[in-house]
Amino acid sequence: MQPSSLASILRTTSWRDLAGWGLAALFLVSIAKALAPDAAKPFLRNAGLALPLLLLMAKDIAHAPDAWQRLRSAHAARAPWHARVTALLPPELVGMLRLDRLLWIGCFRRLRQQTAACALPEGVALTYLERGAYGTATAVVFVSLLLELPVHVLLLNLFVADAGTLALLHVLGAVAVLYTLAWVLGDRWHIGAGRHVMTDDALHLRVGARVDGVLPLAAIARLETVDAPLPAWRRRHGVARRDMLLVTPFDQPNCVLVLEEDARVDILHWQVKRRLPRYVFLYLDRPELLAQQLRRRVAA
Repeated sequence: MQPSSLASILRTTSWRDLAGWGLAALFLVSIAKALAPDAAKPFLRNAGLALPLLLLMAKDIAHAPDAWQRLRSAHAARAPWHARVTALLPPELVGMLRLDRLLWIGCFRRLRQQTAACALPEGVALTYLERGAYGTATAVVFVSLLLELPVHVLLLNLFVADAGTLALLHVLGAVAVLYTLAWVLGDRWHIGAGRHVMTDDALHLRVGARVDGVLPLAAIARLETVDAPLPAWRRRHGVARRDMLLVTPFDQPNCVLVLEEDARVDILHWQVKRRLPRYVFLYLDRPELLAQQLRRRVAA
């Protein structure tokens, strides 16, 4: 494989997928270590720790020209020093830090029973919470976490004898539960009434702090129904993963917007500015409402 091809693969692979590859490599090495002779186990242990780091480092190097360009732009704009440091970091990492901050803010505001401000314009509301499973999933997370605490304590007391290690594991478990609860509460606060809005000339996409952007109706070629699980639909239509974007709070999509080939639309996705791909998958309570509005616009 040519170096340019490898760099292209690394650039088009998301950081989340790359982290999954790293975990898979770590799992495979751990299996090989269990089956290998004792002499090879130290080498396999080091390889298992190094492989995920090497993958992340390779992707960071593949994005080095982008980082250099961001740094030059920040320098030309006379940005403060922390903005220049941020320019060197992967945008996805910066976006996750911003998202974490927003979700904690949303959690505190929900606990104080503050109402989320609506920044969407007037238009046709395309809801996604009325018939979706987002509320049920949130309740399941809360129940699971509350049931996990006593089970977690019991299992640790049975298998960990050292008092210091036991206390550390209890603290880490409590922090993980607290973080999950805060993210769920914050996400629900940001989602608010849970809707996109269609105006005369644009579709305003909004899923809390996760997705925010404006899609001109002129950029939409057609709307199709998603009548199968997403992997099966993608294989049936020959759509690559890099050419699709999922815009749902939790549910599987039931419709897809196919954009014009020359569409150039940027939105905020996971707090990172991103160019919309050709296929934008949505879950809507009433997808026929969006189809009806698009037909009316074409007829007009």
